[in-house]
Amino acid sequence: MNISRRVLRLLPLSWIGLQTKSLQGWLILLGLSVGLWYFPTWVRGLVDRGPQSTDGFTLAACFVGLTFYLLWKQRKKLAALSATEEDKLLGYLFILCGALLFPFCQFAIWSQALLWLTVLAGIALCVWGSHCFTQHPLLCTVAAATVYPQPGIAAQLVWQAITPYQFLERLMAQAGAAALSLFGWQATAVESFVTFPRGAVNVDWGCNGFDMALTMIVGGLVLGMLLQQGWLNTTGFIVLGVIAALIFNVPRVMLLAIASVYWGQEAFDFWHGPWGGQIFSGLLFTAFYYVVMGMVRTRPSM
Repeated sequence: MNISRRVLRLLPLSWIGLQTKSLQGWLILLGLSVGLWYFPTWVRGLVDRGPQSTDGFTLAACFVGLTFYLLWKQRKKLAALSATEEDKLLGYLFILCGALLFPFCQFAIWSQALLWLTVLAGIALCVWGSHCFTQHPLLCTVAAATVYPQPGIAAQLVWQAITPYQFLERLMAQAGAAALSLFGWQATAVESFVTFPRGAVNVDWGCNGFDMALTMIVGGLVLGMLLQQGWLNTTGFIVLGVIAALIFNVPRVMLLAIASVYWGQEAFDFWHGPWGGQIFSGLLFTAFYYVVMGMVRTRPSM
């Protein structure tokens, strides 16, 4: 038995029935070596977002965990798939292109991520064939979302391209100012600013609730799968998670606005930093979990 097969037996791909010839095995190892080369860059891209990127870290972790979960859950169905000679040739081409271009595309994370995605697609083609993409679209989509260390950034670009300028930031500023007024604070919203008589605070992208809503989409999907719910209930969990994230973000905006203007920089840094973010995230996930469990007990799987 050659070296490539010995190494492949140690990899998770062997658990889902990977059987290779010598050439295919070496090409898959070549493709996986691209992933090993890219991994330190992926980790740096995740960590270098700074201490306030807790939502982005959580989102990336959710995508990675969900990918492995789906691979394990669907391993028998994947093992039943076989690649045609045309699929294998196309997969070999994808792997070779990704591996050959990767050393020359170190100028940005997105270029490395794109080539790693090309390599993953090539491996899937030569092992499982093109039917993998049509029969397991959720697995392929989630796996593709793991290649970039901050998947929320890609979603941000799409959101900003299809919505008016600062749509969510202005909405949160208006909701926060209105809620503050209900509690007796003299607060008004001017574009994306929450203004007080003594000052104002800008609701920037990181405080508009988008990242947490994106995380709740993945959280709703994961809960739906773990609780073995149908697509209708799972979709309901996702919608509920998005609504909950945006609602919980309003008191966060209120607290940050008060802290910024009246309590000083130290208080603002605490609530705007990882500790404050985790407090709100913990409250959100706790409330979301209990509401979902209540829905599961009162409604059958749909």
